[in-house]
Amino acid sequence: MRSNDVADIIGDYLKTKHTRVHRAKAPSQKVFPYVVYRIESVMNSYPSEDLYLNVDIYEDPMQSIRTVETLADNIDAGLNHAVITQSGINLHFEREQRQSVDAQDLVEAYLINIRYVVRGYFYNETEVI
Repeated sequence: MRSNDVADIIGDYLKTKHTRVHRAKAPSQKVFPYVVYRIESVMNSYPSEDLYLNVDIYEDPMQSIRTVETLADNIDAGLNHAVITQSGINLHFEREQRQSVDAQDLVEAYLINIRYVVRGYFYNETEVI
C-alpha cells in the first residue's frame, strides 16, 4: 500500500473544504475550527486493500455548532460514495458512521467524527487492466 500517497490525496481533498487540515494530530497551537484525519487499520482484501479513514472536525465549545456541522456536511457530501482516481490509485469511500462528541465530554472542543471505509486499488499506470 502507498500510505503516504493515499494520505496526500485525502489531505488535498480536505484542503479544498477547509484551510486548517492536519494529518494524524493537530499542532499544539490550535486555531478553531480545524480538521484532523487519520488512516487506520489497513486490511488486505486482494486485489484491493480496505482501510479506515477517520475525519475529526473540531470547534471551540464557546462557538455555535452550526459552523462545524456545515463543514462536516460539506466534507461528507464530497467523500461519501466518492471514487477518486489519481496517480495509479483508485479510492472508493463509504461512510460507516458520523457521530458528535459534546464539549462536555471533551472539555476543550466540540467534535464531529466521520469514519469511512475506503477500498483502495493500486496499479501501475502503464498496466493494461
